[in-house]
Amino acid sequence: MPRNTNVAVFIDAENVGAGNAKQIFDEASNYGDIIVKRIFADWSKAALKNWREEINRYSITAEQQFGIVSKKNCSDIALIIQTMVVLFEKDIDVFCLVSGDSDFTRLVQELRERNKVVVGMGGRNVNPAFVNAFSEYVYLDNGESAEKEQKKSGTGKKAAPPVPDKAELAERKKRDDLIKIIERLIDDNDGKAYYARVSAEMKQKHADFIPKNYECNSFKKLMEKILPTLNKYESFTEVDGTTMYLKRMKKR
Repeated sequence: MPRNTNVAVFIDAENVGAGNAKQIFDEASNYGDIIVKRIFADWSKAALKNWREEINRYSITAEQQFGIVSKKNCSDIALIIQTMVVLFEKDIDVFCLVSGDSDFTRLVQELRERNKVVVGMGGRNVNPAFVNAFSEYVYLDNGESAEKEQKKSGTGKKAAPPVPDKAELAERKKRDDLIKIIERLIDDNDGKAYYARVSAEMKQKHADFIPKNYECNSFKKLMEKILPTLNKYESFTEVDGTTMYLKRMKKR
């Protein structure tokens, strides 16, 4: 009997708020059996108190890391070390890293170089280079850090000025790349760009170009949502009734 896919979840609690806990574990369970659940933070910080209930609810192992050295995030270092320990000591197929901190980029690359599936989860205002290091990157519905959650509830200090949004620029880049891929596939395949190829090539360029990030349950639904905004292509189905492709719109 073949074994199930084993999943490990590592959460950077100082970067992701407790309001995301349900979505994190719902998403992670889609990849297989979650056998490792670790969460890292300096739990002496008041901003992290909302995580305590979720840690008990989901039976997560909480790792305490005091900020011993100024300007050094000891929790991040501990997360990296523990991830590598699990990599070598346990039989894990899928690593889920819950953070928007691009300092973990090299860790993600190392895991992928060892043929592991690495799924990222975090907010939308994340460095695109970090997102694209993953096999897939899932945006959290409540993609705010613990400190931002506390500020919204009125228990923290005054919020800092908003950070310029990277998400809109990233979406423009995805749109441009999507058009380039469709155009090339049409030119290379007798006027047809098959959905499967479009999906595969877009995911290679953008790990977050997956249906769930656009509130769709399939690539077909995602294309139905995107095509009207492009106003350049029409969708067709082959005689087998399932294989779908795009063609350029005929000039009217």
